[in-house]
Amino acid sequence: MLLEGLVSPRILTCAIIDDDEINRLTLQHCIGLTDSLHLMASLKGGVEGLNFFSLGRRVDVLFLDVEMPDLNGIEMMRLLPEPPEVIFTTAYESFGMEAYELNIADYLVKPFSYNRFQQAVQRVAERLQPAMPAGLDLRY
Repeated sequence: MLLEGLVSPRILTCAIIDDDEINRLTLQHCIGLTDSLHLMASLKGGVEGLNFFSLGRRVDVLFLDVEMPDLNGIEMMRLLPEPPEVIFTTAYESFGMEAYELNIADYLVKPFSYNRFQQAVQRVAERLQPAMPAGLDLRY
């Protein structure tokens, strides 16, 4: 018998940073439909995001827009000493290479489906899951 079903899924805390209210509302709706996510903050821009993190606040996953007027998402990531797992949410495909150089978890191009959103959240959950020690046998 495997250890299946004995470990409850972890609730991931998250934040949204996007200058567009409609995009924030769309992400809030997707998060609300996802039992494994708990929204901690929905912020209007990169400077507001930096202020949030500079106060010592932490989240497991950050849904981060790339193109914002005050401070774009890529610049903001570079300023965070310990960024959370990041899922870029953007209308532009052209930032993909630079985003992956920053080791982001995923890159959602707007508009995206709820199914694609769930795939990105699953990728984050897998990245945050502690690795099993080699040779550990969970069978009975």
